[in-house]
Amino acid sequence: MKYAVILFFLLTPTVTTQAQIHFSSDERKIITLTDERRGADSLLVYLSSPDTSVAWRAAIGIGNIGDTTVRAALLDRLIHETRPNISDAEAFAIGQLGADERMFARLMSETAEHPSLAKLIALARVAKGDQVNSVAKLVGKLVSVQKIDHVSEAKAYAEVSLHKPSYPTMMDDVESLAADNDPEIRWRAAYVFARAGDSAGLSARLPRIKDLLNDQGTPYARMFAGTALGRMHDATAEAILYRAYKGEEDWRVRVNILNAFLKFPVLDSEIYEILQRATLAAVAEDPNAIHVGLTALQVLEQFIAWRKVPPGRMPDLRAWLDEFNGVDGKHEDLAKIVLATATLSAARVHTPTLMTAIQNFALSNDVLQRDLAVMSAGLVADTTYFFDALESMPHVSPGEQLARLQALDTMWQRAKHDTTYMQQITKAHYANIYRYLLIRVSDVNPNPGVVVTALSNLRDSTIIIDTMFHNEAVRYLLKYLRAFDEQRFRDQLFSAVLATGWLRASSQRIVQTLEVDYDSARSWRDQVLMDSIKWALRALGAPVRSLKPALPRVSHIDWGTLESIPNRMVINFEHGTTELRLLTYYAPLTVLNIVKLAKEQLFTNTIVHRVVPNFVIQGGDPTGTGYGGPGFTIRSEFTPLEYDREGVVGMASDGKDTEGSQWFITESPTPHLDARYTIWATVVTGIGTVMSVNPGEHVDTMIPFR
Repeated sequence: MKYAVILFFLLTPTVTTQAQIHFSSDERKIITLTDERRGADSLLVYLSSPDTSVAWRAAIGIGNIGDTTVRAALLDRLIHETRPNISDAEAFAIGQLGADERMFARLMSETAEHPSLAKLIALARVAKGDQVNSVAKLVGKLVSVQKIDHVSEAKAYAEVSLHKPSYPTMMDDVESLAADNDPEIRWRAAYVFARAGDSAGLSARLPRIKDLLNDQGTPYARMFAGTALGRMHDATAEAILYRAYKGEEDWRVRVNILNAFLKFPVLDSEIYEILQRATLAAVAEDPNAIHVGLTALQVLEQFIAWRKVPPGRMPDLRAWLDEFNGVDGKHEDLAKIVLATATLSAARVHTPTLMTAIQNFALSNDVLQRDLAVMSAGLVADTTYFFDALESMPHVSPGEQLARLQALDTMWQRAKHDTTYMQQITKAHYANIYRYLLIRVSDVNPNPGVVVTALSNLRDSTIIIDTMFHNEAVRYLLKYLRAFDEQRFRDQLFSAVLATGWLRASSQRIVQTLEVDYDSARSWRDQVLMDSIKWALRALGAPVRSLKPALPRVSHIDWGTLESIPNRMVINFEHGTTELRLLTYYAPLTVLNIVKLAKEQLFTNTIVHRVVPNFVIQGGDPTGTGYGGPGFTIRSEFTPLEYDREGVVGMASDGKDTEGSQWFITESPTPHLDARYTIWATVVTGIGTVMSVNPGEHVDTMIPFR
């Protein structure tokens, strides 16, 4: 792969020093104030700037700062704004400020008089409760008097559908949209059907949904139509999905149909046949077939876990799953990850060669296969595997420790409802070893995934069962609160703070240490961590009034680097490359952060730790666990850009302003992510590579270029 990278640069134009984008002095001030999350009122004056770039950025900045005290003034500006793009940006900002009844009433009046798609979307976002029905009604009225077109109607209804409306006439309009000649309108109509919560209402639209399921203009329409039929979960819908799956060639549509089957009340013969068909097609040479096969097995596992398998089908199911043990020569053409995943379902139904399968995959050279073996063992009430998971903890990597902690928690939850099993692990002293493990493992391995998982498991009341264990936990929590006082251990410290609050680990030394940690979080300007420490202190009954207020964030933006950032980036995956177009104008500081981390080689030789077929692939975690990051957070940069197709690149987060280094790439439209996750790039070439990535695949490098 290194040679492939060298060849790539030989074929790439020479890098120049020409600036890719230039920000005016006003734009620089707006970007700085937005990053510092202060000065929303001072941004209002920029809304009247004759420079539309300045006015647009000011409106977006107000929305990202989130200062609700400027709502009224912002709406006044919107009402008097004559430039459509600025008006749309102001409407976006209003939507970002959240629900407000007075704002809703004024915005409804303004939108009825001067309608736009941006205002309708904002209305849906500020609506409370049944107010969303008023938005749906307004959309229909505006269409009837031809004040908005059908594209705007479809997009507005798609946004409204995210807020659970119950306005029947809206579905009549959506049914008409589903027959439109424009494929974009049709897939958005299908999306609205897929979000519907009223299965009876969908039944009345069955002919139209069937048409969408056969739509040859766009696979998006077929995908969401399949999801909608799953919400109907009756015999008619099942028969339609059964036939559609057998004739469908697009793997993404197949994934949605498989997930739709999970909505049905029972694993009948037709669904079982389709799940078998999907699994047995998952040959190692076809990555998309692997995605379908893994989805089928995940659906099967849920059917079993939710007790939706008829007793009469269980013997055949057990016999079939017993073939996936990986040792008797059967299914040798299937991908190993598929065979290992099947072990999860096999563990739930206790197939005859289950233990052989677990042992086989536990010895694999592939980390994911070993993790799946551990997770399968976690589903078995066997004290041997409980002990094995405990015993192996010190000898495996942090990622595998995380899998063992998750498996041990699964075993523990089972033991709580299985008296005999709990007696066995208690009699053998495994229960006490497990308790000590959860308390002390963070002392041995400071990996964020291990720390977060272990300390989260301490919430279980059956772990800290007496004074001895509680005192032990308090002693170690005090140690963690002190050990994780550097910013690079911020996530570990956050978990220790939460555990302190959960366990009511009260002592004067704990309180004093939390106060010291608060000062550290204050110096880092980490509001989320500061708030969590305040919460923990209140949980311990300690005063918080003496704590100093948060320091204002002071941004030190390298404008020279920002304005000379290349406009492209290539991701060299293990089995191919993907080229991105960087959206520096829309998310300048996010792009600056990603490019900086790429140049520091943070992404080099990392893995794609999360793959959700037909949703996203996710990487950028240097620890490979899904819990890691660069040791700091950056601000969200939400804009009106949409997740309206595959290949949109966003930042993963745990909430607003908690982004770090983890990124994701979409595999289909995901409107529910709009304005909630920063969009910083789009795929230019190599979307096929993205869709062929499997969990655990390596990212060799991420390289910006022109």
